Amino acid sequence: MIFKILLALASIFGIYWTIKSKKTFPAIITLGMVVGIFIVLFLPVKINLTGFYIYMAFVALAFLYGLVIKEKHLPERLIICLLAASIFVYWLWILNHWHGNEVLATILALFVSIVGVFRIRKLKDELGFLSILAVDAMVILLEVWMKHG
Repeated sequence: MIFKILLALASIFGIYWTIKSKKTFPAIITLGMVVGIFIVLFLPVKINLTGFYIYMAFVALAFLYGLVIKEKHLPERLIICLLAASIFVYWLWILNHWHGNEVLATILALFVSIVGVFRIRKLKDELGFLSILAVDAMVILLEVWMKHG
């Protein structure tokens, strides 16, 4: 239950920040992620998979955004790309039931998030979807720790 609350709070913050920053492409990415999260968290289990696919599609879009945005310097673009790619890889592994060290992807995401905090001024337009990705990584790691701890 606490994990749902954390993801819901991150989604609300993402929407708030999107409204505040008024940048179109980051807003599309954030709102798409929020739709996917709310489908997974609050709608019946039968359509949960649809929510995961929507979320993953917009995470992939965030990765592409990090590749093509020209106003950002390389370190900021790397933060966006690494954070999005690591979360995408984790969910790809989980949804396909592949075995391996998928938790390493979320650890990478958490480290990238920490580095991103120091560059927050330069990533203020993307803060909405970056915060959702960072909280997703944190929730995944907490859940794994609680299961295996």
